[in-house]
Amino acid sequence: MKKFTVLVALALLAATGTSYAVTCAYDNVPAATLLVPYFKVSRNGSTGADIPEGGVDTMVAITNVSLWGVVAHVTVWNKQSAAVLDFNVPLTGYDVATFRMRDILNGKLNVNPKTMKPGTTYPDPCDNPATIGFTQTTFQRFRNPSAADEADTLGYYSTPAFSGSFRTRVWTSLDEGFDYAALVDSPSADVFNPACADNTGSQSLSGDFTGYLTIDVTNYCTNFFPDEAQFYVNDAIATLGWDANDGPNVLMGDVFFVDPAANGGNISGEVAVPLEFDNRLDWTTDRTFYNRYTEDSRTGSPIVDTGVAITGVPTAFAFAGDGREPLGVAYGFRYMNASEFGAASFLTVWRSDLWRGGYANLCASLTSRNYEPVGIFTWDEDENYNTIQGGGPSGDVAPSVDPYIWWEAQRIILADNADVNPGGYKFGWTRVDFPYNEDPLYHQAYVGIQHSAAGQFVSVGHAATMLDNDFTCGTDAITEPGNIDFGAVVVAQ
Repeated sequence: MKKFTVLVALALLAATGTSYAVTCAYDNVPAATLLVPYFKVSRNGSTGADIPEGGVDTMVAITNVSLWGVVAHVTVWNKQSAAVLDFNVPLTGYDVATFRMRDILNGKLNVNPKTMKPGTTYPDPCDNPATIGFTQTTFQRFRNPSAADEADTLGYYSTPAFSGSFRTRVWTSLDEGFDYAALVDSPSADVFNPACADNTGSQSLSGDFTGYLTIDVTNYCTNFFPDEAQFYVNDAIATLGWDANDGPNVLMGDVFFVDPAANGGNISGEVAVPLEFDNRLDWTTDRTFYNRYTEDSRTGSPIVDTGVAITGVPTAFAFAGDGREPLGVAYGFRYMNASEFGAASFLTVWRSDLWRGGYANLCASLTSRNYEPVGIFTWDEDENYNTIQGGGPSGDVAPSVDPYIWWEAQRIILADNADVNPGGYKFGWTRVDFPYNEDPLYHQAYVGIQHSAAGQFVSVGHAATMLDNDFTCGTDAITEPGNIDFGAVVVAQ
């Protein structure tokens, strides 16, 4: 009987879906913020009309793994890390929403139709106080303390949600995107980029649209970007007050890179990078994902967030900063570089740092090399190796200058890329280190690897292996990074 009881207990434990996550170590678990490290959409020659079908696109899926309804706040950033566009996606408990970035850039923002279509299944998902609470069909935790933001914020959108001059602003902030290989010669800065306050150049579009996304669980619908003080001071970003575990770690996501080209294309996917909330992370002393915004990138003013509840914010939800775990600074991946087999690899790289002469974005000219150079170490399958970092061991291929990874989000071609693989090795593995400049608190990166072989649809993508030898937070605040219990899955009756 005792044996039977133990088996029943184990079965019940498995059925509840209890899971644990280690803070400040990369693991694929539900999180409070998701990073889509790179997206690309082929412009297909459009100069203002809707982007036509065809060419490269990026698909994103987000899932709410909890019983409670939530608001997922999506921010579209350009490759210089300037926020360009945001929108709110209400998700009921256990809900899934999917969208294509081509549709987003065409102004189709109602990516979860059942919750974003008022008067049908649900009322206005951003209505106050109708959709406040902790139930499967309520989305907000408390009312937006900013009356002006609340009045301007939507949970459903016209189609298209934007056009005319606003569309021009969005598109010209994201264009001039391309895959590149050069890590020594700096790319040209955008000649016209409204997100970077550059309104002096030509408004003509060129290249494709590229950038990255952050998807944050928020306490209410908001139009504030994560680089603005109100996102934290008004406790828009969800932190405390959600459950006994003090964390809204409820989202998981997937990213699909779609290129229908038969040869040399890439149709692959990987998880959206999960960034957990932990109430022990203090963004003024610890490395966190958003702590580069302790200084407002729009004004240059320090963000003073004491964690004390302001008027309109319930005390239980008040928290200083973001509390999101950061990413690592060293990654390893295998590569393929064999044209005779049609085998090639690509990197998707997102990186962050504190840049000289600017705030938390790369809108300043790249000619000053705001970044520190990266270190690249490449081996073949027989342990021969090259070092691309200001010199190397005797007999190695000597680099002429240091390599840089220029943008905050980019896709790098590895095939026949002498800046990464000067020995021209066919197969092997590479390590990339991201050294920091003045302040390690702002310093983090993510690397994904995509492999493509001859023939259509023969591709795979996944995260590179993080090679940091310690926890990513780089702090003594969490001497024993803890397990966060996400609790049992509760099935709605």
